[in-house]
Amino acid sequence: MGFRSWYGRISLANKILIAMVLGAIIGYIVGPGITVLDPIGTIFLRLLKMVILPLVFFSIASGASSVVDLSRLKKIGGIFLVYWILSSLAAATIGLFWASVIKPGVGVKLAEKAAEKAGQVNLLESFINWIPDNVAAAFANFNMIQVIVFSVFSGLTAAALGETEAGKFLRNLFKSGDELMMKMVGYIMEFAPFGVFALMANITGTAGTIVIGALAKMLVTQYVAYATILLLVYPVFLAVFAKVNPVQHFKNIFPAMVVAFSTCSSSATLPVTMESVKKRAGVPEDIVNLIAPPAATINMHAVAAEMPIYALFAAQIFGVELSPSSLVSIIVLGVVMAAGVAGVPGGAIMMASVLMNIMGLPMTIIPWIAGIYRLIDMPNTMLNVTGDTVGMVTVASLMGELDRKTFEESKK
Repeated sequence: MGFRSWYGRISLANKILIAMVLGAIIGYIVGPGITVLDPIGTIFLRLLKMVILPLVFFSIASGASSVVDLSRLKKIGGIFLVYWILSSLAAATIGLFWASVIKPGVGVKLAEKAAEKAGQVNLLESFINWIPDNVAAAFANFNMIQVIVFSVFSGLTAAALGETEAGKFLRNLFKSGDELMMKMVGYIMEFAPFGVFALMANITGTAGTIVIGALAKMLVTQYVAYATILLLVYPVFLAVFAKVNPVQHFKNIFPAMVVAFSTCSSSATLPVTMESVKKRAGVPEDIVNLIAPPAATINMHAVAAEMPIYALFAAQIFGVELSPSSLVSIIVLGVVMAAGVAGVPGGAIMMASVLMNIMGLPMTIIPWIAGIYRLIDMPNTMLNVTGDTVGMVTVASLMGELDRKTFEESKK
């Protein structure tokens, strides 16, 4: 059996997993010189980012325009909104709990440094800015939330046109655009194993086994919180509300988890997430199209958990006593910050700065977080993407539309 024949028999998920492991091993052996592979990883990320905005626009517009019965759209959005609130509050509470138990900042000594002041954040103004005043600029500036808002309006307007000639044309246009982008995604994913290999080789080759030092406990706190959400919160939603086997669900969306772990971008993983949930988990196409793009932007459970950890980490380092009301505020802010963070690598670093400013805590720890953020971002992004898929399966199940036969089928 030739190499091409052998390679062709391996499923895409396994190809990506093998590439990730080999990349990590070879990068560690070769060391910093492995950065010669940087262009391969960069090309893969650029290919994914190339399709993100048109994919988001056509998928949302197609999903919204196909829902002629607007009560269905309200039901889908309403159920997911409840899931988002409950799961995000649970994630933020878990982050706060483990930071209180492990106490990552206690005993950490930082050199004195004047606290920096970031600009004040107006949350109401932030929500207003979700509405684009220049659609072309929203696309050009990669403003995902504004693109999503415009996509929803476009789809709903097309749906409101009903069976008129213009309405039919627009619905067909959106549907064709959606199919075009999904086909393009399929071609790009054939390159995924090579891109993942290069990305992982670069990480281990440049970082090696450098000891994180004072931030080691904070990293442990993050990982424990993420594991709690993955192994406790998600199985509860899947088993109790969706009434499906949690283990089978993780098998179904495994390709998306691997891509998310290696790319550190919920947005870049979006094409794989949508394909996995549609074809492997049995969620109806319109539910996926309506939920997946917004979820990749606002449904960030790992970010909701990490923000309270940063707040307590800083408070413990500088001896700041936080009142019960402050702790509640931190949980709420964790949810809000998670909804506002960009679905791109390192987006939470900016939100961590905003949180420090709102809570009146020193900004000194932000450069420390940024220095090791890749170690946080890999499991962080994987958890965020997994949470999106749990929400979609839960919504489909509660609506009685989950294809359980497809869900339960054994996957390669």
